[in-house]
Amino acid sequence: MVNSMTGFGRGEVARDGFKATFELSSVNSRYLEVSLRLPRWLLALEAPLRAIVDARLSRGKVYGQLSWERTEWAPTQTFNEPLADWYIETLKGLAARHQMSAEFSVGALVGLSDLWSVRNESPDEQIEALLREALTSALDQLQRSRESEGQALAADLTQRLARVDELLGQIRARAAEVPQALREKLTARVTELFGNGGYDPQRLAQEVAYMAERADITEECVRLDVHVRQFKTTLAGREAAGRRLNFLTQEMNREANTIGSKSASWELSTLVVELKEELERIREQVQNIE
Repeated sequence: MVNSMTGFGRGEVARDGFKATFELSSVNSRYLEVSLRLPRWLLALEAPLRAIVDARLSRGKVYGQLSWERTEWAPTQTFNEPLADWYIETLKGLAARHQMSAEFSVGALVGLSDLWSVRNESPDEQIEALLREALTSALDQLQRSRESEGQALAADLTQRLARVDELLGQIRARAAEVPQALREKLTARVTELFGNGGYDPQRLAQEVAYMAERADITEECVRLDVHVRQFKTTLAGREAAGRRLNFLTQEMNREANTIGSKSASWELSTLVVELKEELERIREQVQNIE
């Protein structure tokens, strides 16, 4: 099955007072590149989360953004009551020894910064499980998106390959006419220069055979046909096909260029130009395939 490298996926999981939302987008890339943006306190989970993406995708540049929030209120600071008791008893003893008034208020204690501490969140197993679930959900949607676009790409490529087959058939038909066309052209030229009977027919036949051999494109057409068949087989397979299809496209272009360099008529050259245009469109589409 052909998959595109471009797509989008979103996964959201809310549980145990937290909500994690992963948004993934992917674009074309020669290799798999994964970039996940996480809050600083969750950076320790980047490697295991990246491993989940690595196991599911083979190519593409993937960008991931995590949104993290609490859905239930929870205190973020704690009050050190034992330390507050120590303050009060210590100050009372000091006031008694120096015969001072020992009046205390809650407001005075609240203002003491060392009685308060901020409770830092840290990624535990519960939080990691939540993130894994959200990321997996986003990946599922991303892959469905890539598969849907991949089907459209496969349909377009199949149509273009049919046109390549059609052009290749026309090129072969034109190529079969080349030897006779060369004979007529060379005979007319020699007759113009030397007149009828002023040349050796056997020598002329040798020259025609030599020129026809140089213009022969049978091998190139056979190889191009083989590459097209391999392309179709790969397109219908279930493995990631992007790299192989890219290689086959390069080989098809190579054969088309050789055919073009051997073209012995403007009709044949016109067909080759159209063939190369179609192969270029195929090459552009293949760049999108995983």
